[in-house]
Amino acid sequence: MERVFAFPVFANAAFTGPVLGPVMGGFIAQSKSVSWRWVEWATLIMSGLVFGAVVLFQPETYPPVLLRWKAQHLRSITGDSRYVAEVELLGDTLGQRLQKALYRPFLLTFSEPIIVLVALYLTVIYIVLFTFLDGYDFIFGEIHGTSQGITGLCFLGIAVGLFGASALVPIIYKWAKRDLKKIEQDGKGDRLPPEFRLWFSMLGGSWAIPLSLFWMGWTSYPSISMWSPLAASVVFGYGILCVFISSYQYIIDSYEIYAASALASVTLIRYVAAGGMVVVGIPFYQNVGVHWTCTILGCISLLLAPVPYLFYFYGERIRKRSKFAVGLKPPA
Repeated sequence: MERVFAFPVFANAAFTGPVLGPVMGGFIAQSKSVSWRWVEWATLIMSGLVFGAVVLFQPETYPPVLLRWKAQHLRSITGDSRYVAEVELLGDTLGQRLQKALYRPFLLTFSEPIIVLVALYLTVIYIVLFTFLDGYDFIFGEIHGTSQGITGLCFLGIAVGLFGASALVPIIYKWAKRDLKKIEQDGKGDRLPPEFRLWFSMLGGSWAIPLSLFWMGWTSYPSISMWSPLAASVVFGYGILCVFISSYQYIIDSYEIYAASALASVTLIRYVAAGGMVVVGIPFYQNVGVHWTCTILGCISLLLAPVPYLFYFYGERIRKRSKFAVGLKPPA
């Protein structure tokens, strides 16, 4: 239940950073007062502050480690050596634990149908995302004649959409409490099925992406106010965050103790496959044009829009084929 509130906060931070980057970088790059190197210095300073905060204030949450600490504490205060955590009984060395942590993501990649399907889905979504972001220089810089700094400032439209997606949290939380209460009353357990996490995407999130791309592509003309593509970017921000929250929470709930390895697998696949679009997207816009590039991306994302619904209705069946995933039936 806590993740209904906690994960959207993390997701907002994960996406707000890349959105704020062009805002700062654009003004630094065009400034005559500071060197372009301050783009790197700003990145170093901010990432250093975040790293320090994590090291100092982030508590341990991995259950096997917490149980080991608890067992050690009980042994120290009671002198009873029978208090032993399961992870201690395994007796794995540091090298063995590192080996498992390194190979498990690859094992899941080739053996888990949910991992493969979610990774493929997110890979295509991120291809759309990275190509879309390349278009800002063409849409706002070339068509509307904005400076480098103002073009970067236009990314704030996405940030507005990101925070707009957070408005769904109270609604989803209310539904979560209702469904969990029903599950407990029916004696079917004490946790929500992973498919419940897909509601963020199903509440317009997956459809907002193609809508925003068609909107931006066919209103990006000098004769049309730049506020129109800016409004489209708000819708895009809403959609991309909803899809991210749903996909990641679905993986976390499906794999629980193996969630870190599952997420590592999905993240590696999507960035290796989609990262190159940052470079490919520029000649794409140059040769095809803004209007048709956004249209092609919109058509691709439109084909993917039903995917969260397919996971919702068939996810349990897919998870039954897994050796690692949790199997529960989604609420009616």
